Amino acid sequence: MKIRSFFFVFLMAGSLLRLQSAANDTTKIWTRGAEIGLNASLSGTSPNWSGGAANNIAGNVFFNGFANAKKHHSSWDNVLKINVGQLSTQYLDNFGTKHRSTKKNIDNVFFDSKYGYSFQKVKWLSAYAGLNIQTQLLPGYSYGKDSNGIETRSQITSFLSQGQSMPAIGLEAKPREWFFARLGLGAIKQTYFLNQKLYGLRNETTIAGVKKGKYIYNEVGFQLQAGLNRDFGKAKQYNLKVNYLGFAPYNFAKSNSPLDSRVDVGFVAKISKYVNFNYTLISIFDKDLSKPGHNAWQNSWIVGLGFLYKL
Repeated sequence: MKIRSFFFVFLMAGSLLRLQSAANDTTKIWTRGAEIGLNASLSGTSPNWSGGAANNIAGNVFFNGFANAKKHHSSWDNVLKINVGQLSTQYLDNFGTKHRSTKKNIDNVFFDSKYGYSFQKVKWLSAYAGLNIQTQLLPGYSYGKDSNGIETRSQITSFLSQGQSMPAIGLEAKPREWFFARLGLGAIKQTYFLNQKLYGLRNETTIAGVKKGKYIYNEVGFQLQAGLNRDFGKAKQYNLKVNYLGFAPYNFAKSNSPLDSRVDVGFVAKISKYVNFNYTLISIFDKDLSKPGHNAWQNSWIVGLGFLYKL
């Protein structure tokens, strides 16, 4: 494992040195873009609402950015996505006293960087070395209620607890500018759990495959990735982004989680220059992240009407 890890670090370091040299070349062609969005919603009912009273305030802020470069046979593609949102709900305890509960409803950071070198005869096919990183920014909690009906919470996650990174080398097909597919013939899925206090709070000795005191769990296998980013409509007022990221360990037949998958979907419909309708979905399948007997699919989604500014 140490030899493989050193090989990936060496490969990525060499690629980054080439890219740094290319970045200083003024003739290099860059394509950059970013967007910042803010959604907010408020809903409520009267206290005598027959279906049960509820007052909710929800909001999220997101950032999507990319920086891509291409010169001759070399390319360097970078994507950063950050989405954080919270939901605040007012409720009554057993004595009729009002309380407000604030919970996060989405929290994700995703970064993907890929260096590619295209083949001379088949220009849409290239060899690549890439790295992607996933984590969350805010602490996560499990919730319950005490005997008085007041909400209680216990922390179960935090920044890089858990988090993942995946360096990989392989082949990439990019037949269209808006679509790509990658097959990583050599990849290391690295799962991090850095906050050791959470083992005690959760009363567990192994979380997401990471044993207490070890901080990281490595698996070697194949990477599968595909994505599209396309504008459509008469005035290109719609945008659809889809990304699939999969990992299959070499010993998948004996693995607890033979095919880990993550699906990201983002849809934006432009209403005016700064107002838009948007939908975001993050769906993850990883049996190492779920307890035995529980559904391994995890989903987080937001539908919103809000502000969008493109940089």
